[in-house]
Amino acid sequence: MAKPIRATPTLRGQDAIRFVKQMIKEERNPNPKRIATIRRALKTKFNVIN
Repeated sequence: MAKPIRATPTLRGQDAIRFVKQMIKEERNPNPKRIATIRRALKTKFNVIN
């Protein structure tokens, strides 16, 4: 049986500031490898049996 999902701890102090700075940096200049991975995943077609 699977374990229940625990809540993510709330970030505080320097951890919260670092997280926000990283998110702003990623929004302004996204990582090209991450973008390529997302594009490749969106192009993937799955064979689904109806």
